[in-house]
Amino acid sequence: MRRTLDFGDHAHRCLFQNDCVQAHLLGLKSGCLSFEACFPQDATVILTFGEASARIAGSMHQLQAGDQVEVPHASPLRLLTTSEADVMLLLKPKAA
Repeated sequence: MRRTLDFGDHAHRCLFQNDCVQAHLLGLKSGCLSFEACFPQDATVILTFGEASARIAGSMHQLQAGDQVEVPHASPLRLLTTSEADVMLLLKPKAA
Protein backbone atom coordinates (compact mmCIF):
# COMPACT_ATOMS: atom_id res chain seq x y z
CA MET A 1 0.00 0.00 0.00
CA ARG A 2 2.91 2.38 -0.45
CA ARG A 3 1.50 5.61 -1.82
CA THR A 4 2.85 9.13 -2.18
CA LEU A 5 0.46 11.81 -0.96
CA ASP A 6 0.40 15.43 -2.05
CA PHE A 7 0.14 17.78 0.93
CA GLY A 8 0.72 20.95 -1.09
CA ASP A 9 2.22 23.75 1.03
CA HIS A 10 1.15 22.18 4.34
CA ALA A 11 3.72 21.28 6.96
CA HIS A 12 3.65 17.50 7.19
CA ARG A 13 5.68 14.47 8.16
CA CYS A 14 5.23 10.81 7.37
CA LEU A 15 5.57 9.17 10.79
CA PHE A 16 5.61 5.63 9.43
CA GLN A 17 4.28 3.44 6.67
CA ASN A 18 4.10 -0.26 6.02
CA ASP A 19 1.78 -2.62 4.18
CA CYS A 20 -0.94 -2.16 6.84
CA VAL A 21 -1.07 1.56 7.57
CA GLN A 22 0.43 4.96 6.79
CA ALA A 23 0.58 7.62 9.50
CA HIS A 24 1.02 11.27 8.55
CA LEU A 25 1.15 14.34 10.79
CA LEU A 26 -0.33 17.38 9.07
CA GLY A 27 -0.06 20.96 10.30
CA LEU A 28 -2.80 23.47 9.55
CA LYS A 29 -1.04 26.79 10.01
CA SER A 30 -1.36 30.42 8.96
CA GLY A 31 -1.58 30.57 5.17
CA CYS A 32 -2.73 26.92 4.96
CA LEU A 33 -5.75 26.72 7.27
CA SER A 34 -7.61 24.10 5.22
CA PHE A 35 -6.83 20.75 3.64
CA GLU A 36 -8.86 18.73 1.14
CA ALA A 37 -8.36 15.14 0.02
CA CYS A 38 -10.18 12.06 -1.13
CA PHE A 39 -8.29 8.89 -0.21
CA PRO A 40 -8.84 5.58 -2.01
CA GLN A 41 -8.58 3.75 1.33
CA ASP A 42 -10.30 4.10 4.71
CA ALA A 43 -8.75 6.71 6.99
CA THR A 44 -8.90 7.95 10.55
CA VAL A 45 -8.46 11.65 11.35
CA ILE A 46 -7.16 12.38 14.86
CA LEU A 47 -6.84 15.98 15.99
CA THR A 48 -3.68 16.19 18.12
CA PHE A 49 -3.61 19.96 18.74
CA GLY A 50 -6.11 22.79 18.47
CA GLU A 51 -9.65 22.79 17.09
CA ALA A 52 -10.89 22.13 13.56
CA SER A 53 -13.94 21.30 11.51
CA ALA A 54 -13.99 18.19 9.36
CA ARG A 55 -16.45 17.85 6.50
CA ILE A 56 -16.70 14.23 5.42
CA ALA A 57 -18.93 13.46 2.44
CA GLY A 58 -21.09 16.50 3.28
CA SER A 59 -21.38 15.83 7.04
CA MET A 60 -19.74 18.37 9.39
CA HIS A 61 -17.83 17.32 12.54
CA GLN A 62 -16.37 19.74 15.13
CA LEU A 63 -13.10 18.36 16.52
CA GLN A 64 -10.99 19.30 19.53
CA ALA A 65 -7.60 17.92 20.52
CA GLY A 66 -7.96 14.19 21.17
CA ASP A 67 -11.05 13.72 18.99
CA GLN A 68 -11.05 11.30 16.09
CA VAL A 69 -13.37 10.57 13.19
CA GLU A 70 -13.46 7.81 10.58
CA VAL A 71 -13.36 8.62 6.88
CA PRO A 72 -14.70 5.88 4.56
CA HIS A 73 -12.69 5.24 1.41
CA ALA A 74 -13.40 7.54 -1.53
CA SER A 75 -15.22 10.05 0.73
CA PRO A 76 -14.26 13.70 0.24
CA LEU A 77 -12.53 15.13 3.34
CA ARG A 78 -12.11 18.83 4.10
CA LEU A 79 -10.36 20.04 7.25
CA LEU A 80 -10.61 23.69 8.28
CA THR A 81 -9.37 25.66 11.28
CA THR A 82 -9.49 29.36 12.17
CA SER A 83 -6.09 29.39 13.89
CA GLU A 84 -3.73 26.40 14.00
CA ALA A 85 -4.23 22.68 14.36
CA ASP A 86 -2.23 19.47 14.02
CA VAL A 87 -3.88 16.40 12.55
CA MET A 88 -2.77 12.79 12.39
CA LEU A 89 -4.01 10.92 9.34
CA LEU A 90 -4.02 7.12 9.53
CA LEU A 91 -4.57 5.59 6.10
CA LYS A 92 -5.60 1.94 6.02
CA PRO A 93 -5.82 -0.43 3.06
CA LYS A 94 -9.24 -1.24 1.64
CA ALA A 95 -10.73 -4.45 2.99
CA ALA A 96 -10.54 -7.33 0.55
